[in-house]
Amino acid sequence: MFIKQLKKIILLLHRYLGFVLSLLFVIWFLSGFVMMYVSYPTMKHHQRLQKLPPVNMEQCHLSARQAITAGHLTDTVTTIRLGMLLNRPIYRIVTQQNKHLAVFADNGDLLNEVDTALASQVAQAFVGNRSHPVAVEKLTKIDQWMAAHRYQGYLPQVYRFKMDDEEKTYVYVSIYTGEVVQMLNARQRFLAWLGPIPHWIYPTVLIRNRPVWSQVVIWVSLIGVVMSITGIVMGFTRYKRKKKQSIAFSPYKKPWFRYHHYTGFVFGIFIFTWILSGLFSMSPVDFGPDSGKILEARKRLSGGPLNTTAFTVSPAQAVNAFRPLLTVKEIQLIQVLGKPYYLAYQDYHHTCLLAADRADSQPFEVFPSNALTETVKAFQPEQAIQDTAVMNSYDNYYYSRTYEKRLPVLRIRVDNPEQSWYYIDLKTGQLALKHEKGSRIERWLYHGLHSLDFGFLVYKRPLWDTIMWLLLFGGTLVSVTGLVLTGKWIKRKAKKIS
Repeated sequence: MFIKQLKKIILLLHRYLGFVLSLLFVIWFLSGFVMMYVSYPTMKHHQRLQKLPPVNMEQCHLSARQAITAGHLTDTVTTIRLGMLLNRPIYRIVTQQNKHLAVFADNGDLLNEVDTALASQVAQAFVGNRSHPVAVEKLTKIDQWMAAHRYQGYLPQVYRFKMDDEEKTYVYVSIYTGEVVQMLNARQRFLAWLGPIPHWIYPTVLIRNRPVWSQVVIWVSLIGVVMSITGIVMGFTRYKRKKKQSIAFSPYKKPWFRYHHYTGFVFGIFIFTWILSGLFSMSPVDFGPDSGKILEARKRLSGGPLNTTAFTVSPAQAVNAFRPLLTVKEIQLIQVLGKPYYLAYQDYHHTCLLAADRADSQPFEVFPSNALTETVKAFQPEQAIQDTAVMNSYDNYYYSRTYEKRLPVLRIRVDNPEQSWYYIDLKTGQLALKHEKGSRIERWLYHGLHSLDFGFLVYKRPLWDTIMWLLLFGGTLVSVTGLVLTGKWIKRKAKKIS
């Protein structure tokens, strides 16, 4: 009796949750095809560098310390970059309290709020003067295409320009720093509405309120997990083979019920793992590592707050030293193990370093690994270093399907209770990634199950594509048959009411 009641409860749960989520599941799987090849349209660091002009430091008369004084800053500086605003060198500074300001390096003037005319010139120059702004809007909060502003480190206050090119490009210029922070065209916007936006449940109203968006995705995913589990259970309990020589096993006589049973029986487990891994993408469980510990590790690698008085080599001298090696698009002032360095970017993968406290210093490309290893040892002196390795290729935890992450990195594995792994970017001396035992498990529960980005598969194209297409197609079939059954149920209920 109990088993019979339990089966009935499971059936009702699956049926009614399916009625609620069937359309969303169809959308998730169809958008999943797009997500294989289309990411959310954000202008990444390397894309921005490609559009920037080479720096001209002939008129750079201010040191970083003088720029901070000119900006009347008392807060701790976390980032200083030196680049160009049209034809003038400019320091762009971010503080610990997330204050963004810009100081001209030629005369020390503080760039107050950028006006529309200047922003328009910046936008036009950024597209190589191939198009002109035809409309402008001043935004004070993020729009649909600024979802990445937090991790890209810019504030929501921007000018959004519509350009008069055939691609219908939008260019976003920061009101505080006068730099382009986002650019996308009509094709990217269209594909985003087919892929990332429906897949992540990412309309503007939700991305402006991250806690609400997070709870929506978590609860919808949880309901989807329950629906998937009950469907798998029902698939097995309804399995009935009447004839040994026949492959038919569904007791349903109505075609759509039978189609749903067959497709669900074959692909149900994959649907379950995809919804479960989507839930884990929201980190409903804290697998670590602790963000405070990561921040502390970064501070110890840098040697404390950025000491701008230590930069005795001028930016102009630094650019002259870099010039034979690369075309400098932007310079970042960094500190590694307490010593100051200029980090010059031509693009994301072509960088160069120069010690900023010695007039006779020579440019170099990567930091030696020994001193960085000794610093990590000092994090937990009672714990032994398990091993170290300079990686010139990706492993299962520091990797990129699109090869965007920089190499080489120094991997240091510590024999502590958390089994900490540190990945240090040798081109910048910064902590690129930290993993612990829990976060490595989460990596497989999320990325492994959701994107099938296993090392033996993800770089083998088109094998990875073929497997993903097959599984997504199966998930789509299950969802579509469920949606048809939902429609038929609604139609029957509507007839009874009428």
